[in-house]
Amino acid sequence: MNRYEFEDKISDYLENQLSVSERKAFEGYIKDNNEARELLDSILKTIDLINTQKSIKTSQRFMPNLIKKVNSYKKTSTKQNNLQNKKLFFGLTPANSALMSAFIFAFVLLLLNIVPNENTFFQSNIVSNKKTKIEKTIPKTPLNTNVEVELVQSDSSESLAKPKEKIKLGNKIKLVKNK
Repeated sequence: MNRYEFEDKISDYLENQLSVSERKAFEGYIKDNNEARELLDSILKTIDLINTQKSIKTSQRFMPNLIKKVNSYKKTSTKQNNLQNKKLFFGLTPANSALMSAFIFAFVLLLLNIVPNENTFFQSNIVSNKKTKIEKTIPKTPLNTNVEVELVQSDSSESLAKPKEKIKLGNKIKLVKNK
């Protein structure tokens, strides 16, 4: 007898359903194999523990309620199987996948508007250390029909006039109180 045959015949041995020759072979295997004896002893202890437990009394409605719950569980599991049989896109129903794709599209558009292009700078041209030329256009007026373009140089210096020089304005500026 090998281990697998022994394990198959344990329940028959405990219920006295083995023939005399099978029973002798089973008991001979137990005497020769300590692991088999330990397994049989643990099963016998488990059976004794189960038999010593107090029986629990339930209400008369327990079994019908249990059967109802089992049947309702079977119905919900078939509903879940029906959902699984539907066409799913990445695990989402068609409606949810459409919403998800709309959110992803909106996110990409938002991201493209936030991220600066190659032509834009984080720093203004005026602040840079180099002197750059800026083109200034004057809007059309009835008197001036030609568009004038002035080239102005920007300067990176901190002040417009040197503090040591005094600016003489003379009579060029008239204030309200200086009539």
